[in-house]
Amino acid sequence: MTIKQNKFQTILYAIITFVAAAGLFCFVIFDMRKLPHDYSFVLDNAVVYWLFKALCLIGGFFSAAGGVYLFKQMLSKGPLIEICDEYFYDNSSAISLGKIDWSEMERVYIKGGFLNIKLKNPEPYLEKKNWIQMLMIKGNYKLGYGDVCISPERFKKEAESFIDEFSKRRAIDQ
Repeated sequence: MTIKQNKFQTILYAIITFVAAAGLFCFVIFDMRKLPHDYSFVLDNAVVYWLFKALCLIGGFFSAAGGVYLFKQMLSKGPLIEICDEYFYDNSSAISLGKIDWSEMERVYIKGGFLNIKLKNPEPYLEKKNWIQMLMIKGNYKLGYGDVCISPERFKKEAESFIDEFSKRRAIDQ
């Protein structure tokens, strides 16, 4: 079973993230306090104002990074998900681990609508990741998710058949 990405959806998400990044960067660049306004807790309190600008800068950075990732994935010719007898291939998110042999999987479970895969030895897969991806993976660990965390929301139409096909090859804990 192969699930290809929806190009239109990916383009739409990329545009939305770039617009969000541009809007957040506008808050950082322009001095909003010079606009005519009544009293505002955010605009008239210097500490809160600069904290708000810092949060907008961080949010803009992550939105732009998400847009770049989506644009890069849009150009990718590979599938999002591929299930075959020898291996499972995942390219559905920024922290996807790629090709995983079925024998490498220790436990498979569903938590919060995500299909999670706990690997016997994740180190060979994780050493290819950059520091931002590692932060996201560590965040997943702290929330109780596995080494591989797949959201079927990315491919809603094929989600049920994906879970069925996956469970034929590997038992899924509840």
